[in-house]
Amino acid sequence: MVTRIWRGFCRAVVKVFYRHYEVDGVEQLEVNKPILLCANHANALADAVILQAITPRLIHPLARSGLFKNPVLWPILKLIQAVPVYRRQDKDANTSQNKDSFSRCYDFFKQGEILLIFPEGQSHSDPSLRPLKTGAARMALGALEANGETPLIVPVGLNFSSKGRFRSTVFVKIGQAINIEDVQGSQEDNQVKALTSTIYKGLDAVTLNVDSHEELDFIKAVERFFALRHGKYRQRSLELRFRGMKKLAAATKRLNEQYPEKIAEIKRQLGHFERMCRHWDIRDYHLTLKYRPTLVTRFLIRSLFILFVIFPLGVWGIINSFIPFFLTRWVSLAVSKDTDQYDTAKMVFGLILFAGFWGGQTTYILNLYGQTPAIIYAISLIPASAAAIMLRNERRRLLENMRVFFLFLRKRKLRSYMETRRKNLERELAQLVRLVKRKTSN
Repeated sequence: MVTRIWRGFCRAVVKVFYRHYEVDGVEQLEVNKPILLCANHANALADAVILQAITPRLIHPLARSGLFKNPVLWPILKLIQAVPVYRRQDKDANTSQNKDSFSRCYDFFKQGEILLIFPEGQSHSDPSLRPLKTGAARMALGALEANGETPLIVPVGLNFSSKGRFRSTVFVKIGQAINIEDVQGSQEDNQVKALTSTIYKGLDAVTLNVDSHEELDFIKAVERFFALRHGKYRQRSLELRFRGMKKLAAATKRLNEQYPEKIAEIKRQLGHFERMCRHWDIRDYHLTLKYRPTLVTRFLIRSLFILFVIFPLGVWGIINSFIPFFLTRWVSLAVSKDTDQYDTAKMVFGLILFAGFWGGQTTYILNLYGQTPAIIYAISLIPASAAAIMLRNERRRLLENMRVFFLFLRKRKLRSYMETRRKNLERELAQLVRLVKRKTSN
């Protein structure tokens, strides 16, 4: 029951917070064996919530000991039987207690449970993996000594499209399990180093790692360019986008080494094109739209549906959620030290504030009008809030599409000019890709 309730809660949180999430390789977690999940740590406590949402069994995360003193998180950590980790850098942490924590982990493995560890040691917003701590390797090797068998070591990559942005996307890539028997090393320290290095390679394969945020923005922009050539960007799965960006990251690294001038020129042209798009407030996909009668008709039908069906329900949702929504955002911004903590703060404070406001409003109606109106009101909150989220996204898109439509009607040469610039960029990028392929084949 604990597993069902906790997993259902995590799935609900992820569905509300993220517009789309996708998982590749979940079959790796469906085996009836003890598993040690090794994940990159990009988004604080949100990482554990996402992984529990996509995992059919209960996950026992390893969490820093200070979290067990948090009055909000402590009951949840106890409920899911999280394991405390005592770090040297944490205030008043007694690292000798890690011996008991590891023993508890070995007991979980003996029972066939799943444990989650973040080998980087702390959450961060770097565009690449940080050096791994040795805790995951020591735990796996210790389990082999304590239980006579090692858990499956499964690397997991959490790839976010836009951390800290409500209704963004996340792609979870689950890699192949690591076979500890393949790890070489005659002594314990050598085995730990070798296994840590193997885990790093596994995590590198399921995450997008680049040298800088500027490089990451460039790769994302190039991926959009190629995806939009046939106007199918919205239909592309997150898995395909991830694979495309992994290839582009490798290609860009080789090109930076061999043809830095060409890459610099492409970045200059792409930057100029994107500045033009920002100036006119045009999205990439607008240049792929063909304003045929069928497209205009679908647009009008969708707009009428939103106006007469979604709009009234969404307004009701906005009225009842306006205060907790903006309080959640304000408090989260105030307490978050970095981008990687913002999503977690919104999840935690959102749960508290929405539950508090909705509960208070329902109680008020109960006292004022009685039980039946209170039940109807409470039932209306979820669909009304969903409609409010949809209205928020669709309103922006509808207004944006209408504005760009009339902009292109007034400035016909603008679209033609931008399409020409775009095609020139596509040709330059395609030539670079062919250059990389020739170099690779040689």
